[in-house]
Amino acid sequence: MMLQRLGIVALLAVCGYAGYYLLTQHYWEAEIQVAPDAEKPLFTADNINSTTYNMQGIRSYRIESVHVENYQQLDETHFNEPVLWTYSNGEEEEWRVSSEFAVLEDTKTLVMTGRVRIFNLLPDAQIKVVTTEELTLDLVTRDFWSDTETEITGVGLQTRGERVKGNFGSHQMELIDQVKSRYEQQKN
Repeated sequence: MMLQRLGIVALLAVCGYAGYYLLTQHYWEAEIQVAPDAEKPLFTADNINSTTYNMQGIRSYRIESVHVENYQQLDETHFNEPVLWTYSNGEEEEWRVSSEFAVLEDTKTLVMTGRVRIFNLLPDAQIKVVTTEELTLDLVTRDFWSDTETEITGVGLQTRGERVKGNFGSHQMELIDQVKSRYEQQKN
């Protein structure tokens, strides 16, 4: 009889310990939150096509890219082979800007690097193509600037300068420092 009671006490002790172990491992233990790694992207995507609208609901720009990586800790999005399209009044494509790489900082400043090509898509535009190695674009105001050598090719003109600034909305560009131009008279 004594052995039977001792067996029941041992069984109760084992059950009690097992219950305590399961509670501490699954219910009472605090969840560990892992902080995102700043060196690794929060998400990646391939072959993206994203359209952005302004506060009035009018299409502002569209960006396409072969590969995208978003880094939340840095507040940056990296684009491989991006192409940016801007729109006039949300309907007509005005500008097409392409490069090898781009970084979107704070959701409004796009820095494009590596063979940046800007094409004016309006049929009666005087400026046709702008080439440079780096371009910074404010996506809200549509202002852009570059501190690298820039070449502008247009109807009857080719001009080159050390820096450029302008605005895609007003279609104005200004070459700065060491500007050299060549003009050709148009034949009727």
